[in-house]
Amino acid sequence: MGEVSSHMGVSAQYLAQHLGESGLAVSSVAPIGTGQMAESYRVTFDPQSKGHLPDSVVVKVPSQNANSRAASRITRCYELETGFYNNVQSLVKVSSPRCLHVWFDAQDDDFVLILEDIVDGKQGDQIAGATVEQARASIDELVQLHVPLWNSSQLDALGWMPRHSFESSQGTRDLLRSVFAGFATRFESMVSAEVLELGAQLVHNIDGYDRAFPNNETIVHRDFRLDNLLFTQTATGTQVKVVDWQTASISAGLTDVAYFVGASFNSQQRREAEVELVQRYHNGLVSHGILISWSDVWDQYRLFATSGYIMAIVASMLVKQTDRGDAMFAAMANRHGQQMIDLETLSLFR
Repeated sequence: MGEVSSHMGVSAQYLAQHLGESGLAVSSVAPIGTGQMAESYRVTFDPQSKGHLPDSVVVKVPSQNANSRAASRITRCYELETGFYNNVQSLVKVSSPRCLHVWFDAQDDDFVLILEDIVDGKQGDQIAGATVEQARASIDELVQLHVPLWNSSQLDALGWMPRHSFESSQGTRDLLRSVFAGFATRFESMVSAEVLELGAQLVHNIDGYDRAFPNNETIVHRDFRLDNLLFTQTATGTQVKVVDWQTASISAGLTDVAYFVGASFNSQQRREAEVELVQRYHNGLVSHGILISWSDVWDQYRLFATSGYIMAIVASMLVKQTDRGDAMFAAMANRHGQQMIDLETLSLFR
């Protein structure tokens, strides 16, 4: 078999060279996932040729959609994901696929990732939502991601990663202002009027959001939602693998928590589950020696309900438009918008 993906040059020969198994042959290739910014393929090897290799791997390459490729340059998402696997994965304890090969070309914004295939993992469904058991396991993974580098001096060595500050967030604020009118028009029939009105207030007061950020920081995923989580049932319970590190950055850990909880449930389910889940996260931090009060954790959770609504607005207007994508972004906007309303998030802006 020749090419194993729509990315020129990623062939059986390429895999053989970079995985160290000469004579490797590919028996099948199948697209997987619903990624908006990149394309992923399950590549299954011929059993007689694979040698020490697993039965299959996942090959991830750039999107072939022009809009998504343009967005990738703006967001640096290919650089960030390859950088995570090259430089950060070994520093944190979160469960993520083992990386077998990584290549990135900054000039052409091109990349290839060859990753462990989590064959038994079932992708979460952003639209359907999470079970409480899935949510608890996911919160535990956030603790494992955030604790190792919480306010660590090691973060200073990761200068290539986006790091939140009022000044560094100017571009996001400008982008939000520029795309919101188009978002409101496109999603008028899919997002509630109350949430769209909240969006207008958010855009008007967005400087106050960035001024309200706390002074704790760590490695964050920034797109920690069900579609980027693979769940496996074991004898000890639900296990999670975290994928799609295209938005990895340095920021406040509660951004991931509020984003995940707000996106994973309808509003009534969230109201019933959120205190328990945020307490679980707080207990996890404290058990690892992180000194932070419950009141600070809860207020940061309330503030960062904003992060999901911003992501829904901006990402929906940058990436390739699909029916499922629109349904997902509308669900995110409605859920995070109502989360902000319930938690009186705007009152925390400065």
